[in-house]
Amino acid sequence: MTDDFRRIVTAVDGDGHSVVDSDGLPPVVISPRHPEQFLTAIWAVDELPTSYTASGDRGGFRLSPPPGGVNIIRNKLPPDSAVYVDADGNPRPVGDEDNLHRTATVDFICVLEGELWLVLEGDEDVHLRAGDCVVQRGTVHAWRNRTDRPTTFLAVLFDADEDTLAAAPIGPEAL
Repeated sequence: MTDDFRRIVTAVDGDGHSVVDSDGLPPVVISPRHPEQFLTAIWAVDELPTSYTASGDRGGFRLSPPPGGVNIIRNKLPPDSAVYVDADGNPRPVGDEDNLHRTATVDFICVLEGELWLVLEGDEDVHLRAGDCVVQRGTVHAWRNRTDRPTTFLAVLFDADEDTLAAAPIGPEAL
């Protein structure tokens, strides 16, 4: 499984005309939890308002944006049966606490392809399909793919004021 897709970045040239600045694969892709999971850094904004000329490419992957910033990430998530396996490589039951985490961000999540489950602590799981969007505001959560095909979703993470969050971030920062 791969996550090859085009990212087109536009710019304004020295004559004030709209041009394509780059067209191709994004430069930063990682597989944090499983070799078939791909987190792709689409663009990063260091502060708002941002500059039209600021580069949104970073040398490495970073889930949470810098203070006052925004990160746009594409996540291609394999089925749970591939991610959650026992020592012999066989699918295992997914525990209630597996990969639960909270980040100090407000996130906009949109399912692009496939199905996804949003798991919240002490709440019912939310089943999402392509086109569904979530606004997540500092909640403890995990993402599950309970199908037999990869799921792709886009995440836009905005830095948030931790003083307004009723609880501290927990767990690994992994989408």
